[in-house]
Amino acid sequence: MEPNHLYYGDCLDWMRQWDAECVDLIYLDPPFNSAAKYNVLFADEPAGGKAQYRAFNDTWHWDDAAVERYEAFENALAKPARDTIVGLRQILGKSGMLAYLTYMAERLIEMRRLLKPTGSLYLHCDPTASHYLKIVMDAIFGKKNFRNELVWSYRRWPAKQQNFQRMHDVIFRYSKTDKVIWNQLYEPLAESTLKRFGGKQIVSAINEDGQRDPSVTSDEKSMGPPMRDVWNIGIIAPAAKERLGYPTQKPLALLERIIKASSNEGDIVLDPFCGCGTSIDAARRLNRRWAGIDISSFAIDLIRKERFKNEDIPAKGIPRDMASARKLAREKPFDFESWAVMRLPGFAPNMKQTGDGGVDGRAALAHAPDGAESRLALAQVKGGRFSLSHLRDFSGVMERDQAALGYYITLDPVETRAARAEAREKGKIAILGAEYERLQLWSIHDYFERRLPNLPQMLNPYTGKELDQTLALF
Repeated sequence: MEPNHLYYGDCLDWMRQWDAECVDLIYLDPPFNSAAKYNVLFADEPAGGKAQYRAFNDTWHWDDAAVERYEAFENALAKPARDTIVGLRQILGKSGMLAYLTYMAERLIEMRRLLKPTGSLYLHCDPTASHYLKIVMDAIFGKKNFRNELVWSYRRWPAKQQNFQRMHDVIFRYSKTDKVIWNQLYEPLAESTLKRFGGKQIVSAINEDGQRDPSVTSDEKSMGPPMRDVWNIGIIAPAAKERLGYPTQKPLALLERIIKASSNEGDIVLDPFCGCGTSIDAARRLNRRWAGIDISSFAIDLIRKERFKNEDIPAKGIPRDMASARKLAREKPFDFESWAVMRLPGFAPNMKQTGDGGVDGRAALAHAPDGAESRLALAQVKGGRFSLSHLRDFSGVMERDQAALGYYITLDPVETRAARAEAREKGKIAILGAEYERLQLWSIHDYFERRLPNLPQMLNPYTGKELDQTLALF
């Protein structure tokens, strides 16, 4: 692992390549959609009966990949957490929840391997799966290495419902051994204490009656009481400068507190699900080294463009030229599709890897075309040789889904007359006085030559607001 690098791809693939005991602190806010229908997560599902979903969409099914993960635990008698996973199968059945827990277990095993003996891991989760995750973490790290259940408490404007409003997340803190890095943090003194003692340290003194006398102070300034395990830190306000438009973004203050407590300057902080990079930003501000992994190229782009501005931060796994793009298309075609789709401002990859109906990405136009209501834009990616029949199929998909625009993405430019004629047959649309070809051919070669197709103003797929389209450029 090279510090101060971003890594694109599945964190499991990257972590398996790295040396043991190379990281001082791990923070992770792994994918999980607590807003999903709760019952669905626990329903028995036939293996292979549904299309497999990309993990960063936070949707979990008992599919072929989940079966493979489970069997890898069941058949390895000495594997960490093996008995726990097998036991959870008896409780949860063939469910989305078990699929999620097997996914997390195999990654948590690698994270423990990467931690130094003095290292800590903080896992951020919510009540939908926190109780199951703690069982898995006890099995991997050992119950004696459980340190804290931290409660991040916050306020937001709630909707009325027949429940107490959920206004907290849970963060589990585990260490690898009992010799752990720990920097004591303190809470501010209460106003009443400041008024009475003036901020001076209270000395434990016994009066003549044998009782503790709280009025005795020293000349030293009080640090305040040691910090509790309930943290009142506000969520990021909608208009805050800190907000980047990423759906699971966490406050910088939350990550700074974790990093201050469990690492020292120069230590290495790893975030294997780094999202928009709040942990990385906090680590840099506190003079720590860092490494961030994410399976979404949108997240990697967002960190590089928004967090680092004009700095050239290395990003491993992201194609930087045609040779590396071809390699990604050949070795990891689904990852290539996702990366290629997100080269277009405003586009997000399709949820499904298979059975996607001829659509690899979708976007929403900021303004409807003249005389039409549809603001849908579609993209399809082909990493192999160009096929005119595939282009015609995509043209049919556009009509089926009533898309206003379509972008057909290939590795190399498509220059045949037949292809150009097929694209021209779709005609043009007008948006705010400008004309756009409805079906546009574009290539990754064009991308590396810094040529984008003709795009109208798009919406950010994660916030629904108009997109700053320079963000997704090159």
